Amino acid sequence: MNSRVRLIFLFFAAFILVVDSIVFTGLLHDFPVSGHPAVIAAYWIVPAGFIGGLYLLGRRFLAGNRTRAFSGFFVFAGIFIAFYVPRIFYSAFLLLEYLLKIAAFPIYHLLSGPETFGEFFLSGPLNFISLLILPVCVLSFFVIIDGMLRGRFRFLVRPVEIQSPDLPPDFDGFRIVQISDLHLGSLHGQQHRIRKAIDLVNRESPDLILFTGDLVNNVAEEADGWTGLLSELKSRCGNYSILGNHDYGEYYNWTSEEARLENMNRLYRVHRESGFILLRNQSVKIESGTGGIYLAGVENWGLPPFKQYGHIGKAMENIPENAFTILLSHDPSHWDAEVLGKTRVQLTLSGHTHGMQFGIRTRRFRWSPIQWKYPRWIGLYQQGDQYLYVNPGLGYIGYAGRIWIPPEITLITLKRST
Repeated sequence: MNSRVRLIFLFFAAFILVVDSIVFTGLLHDFPVSGHPAVIAAYWIVPAGFIGGLYLLGRRFLAGNRTRAFSGFFVFAGIFIAFYVPRIFYSAFLLLEYLLKIAAFPIYHLLSGPETFGEFFLSGPLNFISLLILPVCVLSFFVIIDGMLRGRFRFLVRPVEIQSPDLPPDFDGFRIVQISDLHLGSLHGQQHRIRKAIDLVNRESPDLILFTGDLVNNVAEEADGWTGLLSELKSRCGNYSILGNHDYGEYYNWTSEEARLENMNRLYRVHRESGFILLRNQSVKIESGTGGIYLAGVENWGLPPFKQYGHIGKAMENIPENAFTILLSHDPSHWDAEVLGKTRVQLTLSGHTHGMQFGIRTRRFRWSPIQWKYPRWIGLYQQGDQYLYVNPGLGYIGYAGRIWIPPEITLITLKRST
């Protein structure tokens, strides 16, 4: 393995050994049967399996099969999370129990007599604390596994209505499908699953299909075998797309600048062969009847450390001042930074956040840890007559699953208001 992959492997191997050692110590204390040789062997098979799996994934990645390595890693990561989130919960409560015992012993010794610290630590009244978290540990395991087995492909068509007095009369009722963040490298071998999503899109007979970035994770070759399927997406007025932060290949170590540029050219071809017109700081007029609206697409614009390739001025330079305009911008941070109150863009469509693939979303309540970084992280936002919609994506990255944030096909209906 090269030095970077070796360092990652050693870090996770050390993490596994430390966490499992803490957990096993607690289990021996809480459940004496854990000391049986058969139980010990069964317990340590799990960490040994994960360390071995990490080693094999590292070898596969370095062998050059990047698509299979990434998709396999994300499934591995999901199983790893399912096993180790409960262990981390248990370890945290176990350490809390130990700290409370250390703090409480002087008081207990003063009130109860000459019991030694060892006797108090092993059989004192605070032994129940680590047991309190066990139901949560079991529940979290099954929730994470369900997010992998069912959640990541439980596609949802979500209807949204946008009203604007600037909308031309001929576009009243115009139907747009927005999809985002496919991350094809994560979906290796899952074409039959994504076909279901494509069938759901086509069933809506949209006037326009818009894709808001992150077609791949790192390299264009992840799209091999996908263009025919994606080209089955059908709309009356065309399919348009933009690039996301992952599409630039900046998270991959290229052997040369020429190799990186060839990868980008290959990705542009993938968009064309998939039936998308890629907008790179450009705009196009969409006509229906005697009226027209404008579609502008910018390259990725994100808050640091993400690059800011997007140029909204170039994208909108050919758009009349009072025209109804839809802006495609992958990162929702762009809306607050350069769109809201600074342009006449009525509707901005973004993706990027994935809703962290974990959160709670109801009609009146939305929560996910991702909101600490992205205040506008999912769904519809409105200020005055300007709207932002953040799509949580169809694909996934990192964790091969989704917990209560389903993969979404957004069906946007434009309505003319008075």
